[in-house]
Amino acid sequence: MSKIACGIDLGGTKLEVGLVDDNGNIIARVKRPTHAHEGPESVIDKINDSIMTALEKSNIKQRDLRGIGIGVPGLIDADMGKVIFLTNLPGWRDIPLAEIMEEKFHIPVKLGNDADAAAYGEYLFGSGRGARNFVYMTVSTGIGGGVIIEGKLYRGASSGAAEIGHVVIDVHGENCGNYGCFEALASGTAIARFAKRAIDRGRHSLIEELSGDEPIKAEHVFEAAGQGDRLALDIIDEEAFYLGIGICNIMAMYNPERIAIGGGVSNQWDMFYHKMMETVRDRALKQNAKVCRVIKAELGTDAGVVGAAALII
Repeated sequence: MSKIACGIDLGGTKLEVGLVDDNGNIIARVKRPTHAHEGPESVIDKINDSIMTALEKSNIKQRDLRGIGIGVPGLIDADMGKVIFLTNLPGWRDIPLAEIMEEKFHIPVKLGNDADAAAYGEYLFGSGRGARNFVYMTVSTGIGGGVIIEGKLYRGASSGAAEIGHVVIDVHGENCGNYGCFEALASGTAIARFAKRAIDRGRHSLIEELSGDEPIKAEHVFEAAGQGDRLALDIIDEEAFYLGIGICNIMAMYNPERIAIGGGVSNQWDMFYHKMMETVRDRALKQNAKVCRVIKAELGTDAGVVGAAALII
């Protein structure tokens, strides 16, 4: 059989390990809670154990692994294979993760920012197939992204390129550590925050009923909008507008032939697509917009694992 790549999607609450073939098919997967509070050594032990479990489930021998790719939610040095800092995993500072894993498995290990990895997975096996210049954008709790330029993943000088969520699109806008960042205005978290603020100021909305005793979430807003709630519809129109502004900036910076949007918010594609594209048509550089398609990403929740494996494939 052809060699198999192992892809690892490391998150603050869960980690997922998948064995992936050359066509991007997941042959076996293992999901586990990360238990990040237990520290890096414990999490790495869980990763190692999950790899062995996946091999056992699929009857694949360790010698048939061609390498391990790891998508990491934070700052890395991809060339050195080192985790610099992870916000949602305590204690992860200056961890030579690739070296540790290579000593364990004796095969190549590559690290990537999780959004970069997902972008590369979409490029090889999903919405980016056939494109030479491609941008993937994930819109969920925050906004992240990855960029393919002339067929190669672009990381920048310090593995920090394509931090799309931190592009400033309104200098007087919401504060997320900086003012007016894209993700502070157009993420799922932003949708929920705008809804709560409006309700706290006296706006009546079905959103309150749908959220009940829970904190308001973006899904409550989308559900209310589906039932014609005025406040919810206004918030989603605003979300679509800011997404459109962000896409205009991406077109101006990278001039891609394709932009794909993934993440949880993309599951509500039909609710925001037309308004978003209306903004793009009105405001984007015409020549750049003319050659660029904006589409929904294809890999869904598999993007993390397949993308991490793609770093090896």
